Amino acid sequence: MKNFWRVIKFASVYRGLTIFLFIFCIISALIELIQPQIIKLFFDLIEKQLKTGLSFQSVSNQYWFYLILFIVVIFVQSIFNSVMDYIASVWSNKTRNKLAYMVFNHTETLSLSFFEKNPTGKVKERMERGIQELIDIADGLFYDIVPQIIYIIVAMYFLFKINYLFGFLILIGIPLFIIISWIYMKSLNKYQDDFRTSEENASGIVVETLANIKTVKSFVTELKHARDLKKQLDVSKDNAIARSYTWTKMNILRYMIINTAQILILGFGVYWALTGKITLGAFTLAWAYTNRSFYPLWYLTRLFDRILKNLRSVKRTFEILDTTPEVLDLNKAKPLLANQGGILFNKIDFKYEDKKILSDFDLKIKPGQAVAFVGKSGVGKSTLVKLLLRFYDPQKGQISIDGQDISQITQKSLRENIGVVMQDSSLFNDTAFNNIAYGNPSAKKEDVIKAAKAANAHDFILNLPKGYDTIVGEKGVKLSGGEQQRINIARAILKNPPILILDEATSSLDSESEKLIQDALWKLIKNRTTIIIAHRLSTVMRADLIVVLDKGKISEMDTHKQLLKKEGIYSKLFEIQSGGYLK
Repeated sequence: MKNFWRVIKFASVYRGLTIFLFIFCIISALIELIQPQIIKLFFDLIEKQLKTGLSFQSVSNQYWFYLILFIVVIFVQSIFNSVMDYIASVWSNKTRNKLAYMVFNHTETLSLSFFEKNPTGKVKERMERGIQELIDIADGLFYDIVPQIIYIIVAMYFLFKINYLFGFLILIGIPLFIIISWIYMKSLNKYQDDFRTSEENASGIVVETLANIKTVKSFVTELKHARDLKKQLDVSKDNAIARSYTWTKMNILRYMIINTAQILILGFGVYWALTGKITLGAFTLAWAYTNRSFYPLWYLTRLFDRILKNLRSVKRTFEILDTTPEVLDLNKAKPLLANQGGILFNKIDFKYEDKKILSDFDLKIKPGQAVAFVGKSGVGKSTLVKLLLRFYDPQKGQISIDGQDISQITQKSLRENIGVVMQDSSLFNDTAFNNIAYGNPSAKKEDVIKAAKAANAHDFILNLPKGYDTIVGEKGVKLSGGEQQRINIARAILKNPPILILDEATSSLDSESEKLIQDALWKLIKNRTTIIIAHRLSTVMRADLIVVLDKGKISEMDTHKQLLKKEGIYSKLFEIQSGGYLK
């Protein structure tokens, strides 16, 4: 119930519109319930005419009055329903957009650890399906639950008024109907949970496969991914069939209750009409309201089942909304004032999922200094970058920039002062121009071109089909690895931050491309605090300081020439390289 009321709260983000729609639904339901009363008047009139033998002229006034009343009711209801459909459409679209924005906006605030633990496909599935089914639940409430409950209450009132037996038959049948439904719901919910999990897994496989389609085709693993998808789809299918089987068993019992009540009401009603205990119109009204009692109940249990199914998806969306970022700004956090760009790592301890990455790490990086981190994979190089960007917070120690503890400043201002060029392509399915301008959206065209020239990207961009207006594809798929990285570097140049991070920035470049951007990079690095992470040691040789990491600690630290003389880890790494890469 907690999640249900939460759905209502979320669905009422436009409160005035929601209340207006709610009122329209009630009025529409009440108008519809007038129709059986008018039908009763017609049958009573027919019975009266048959019994008394009166001519049509003697009852014509009543006939025309009832007919006109029925026509008015029908047309008024049509108008109300049409207006209600329009209001519902406005409400649905506005609410869906608002909720989509709320969920997306919250998801963007979550820490990096959330996205490392949750595959993109699963997150996307939960966001999209949850929002749609939240709207579906609220829509069912307005269109179905409220009108159907009104039908049942009004129908019960008139059935008791016509004859107590009619009322008691419905009064006994409804609880039995609900009890049987409730007994089976637990099994139905379990199957639905398993169904949703397999659907999310299937979505994750599809998204991950398509996102890495070049790798999939290169390794000829299409069949493996297809088998993985089929496995999840089979689980989904088995749970759906099991759920349908349980639903069928429940329906057999519920049909028996409804059929028994209808047979008894039909039998007694016709008998009493024939013996004169009730009028023909009263029996017609009783029969109409019997259906008005059980049909809504039948409809409500189907709706209830649909709501429970949808709540399973909505609950998973709520889990995203209930996830709080692991890294938060303090209430009194201030903007970073990075005048010089000096960085201090002070006794940093960090572990990730019980795995120790950094231990008592100390390092001072002077303003304008280019410092390279080298070492084998897993020694903590990229972790230091993530800590500096506050994607994570260390369990112990402090990181400061120009004497300001980064845990005391806003994450936005921190990252605005740091430019990053990562190993993986971070291009969007947009133009080359917009991808470069991403680092500074207000930049002028000449500034974008200047940055592209500095990154040696201008010439190849001009050779693209539409030059700077060419769509580069998702993750820059239409470009080579070297071209992608040069656009990334142009973006960092345009941002012009006081601190720069190059995380394997040249690893995806061929020798010719690397040569093209090496000079551009070092021009960018000049007089700018820079952290360089690279396996390719040719990238770090010109750094002011090279820090060799081993087992989460600093093993060696000096210039390239001095480290070679020490014949330590760095010297060995340099010796075993072939073509600039670690073996």
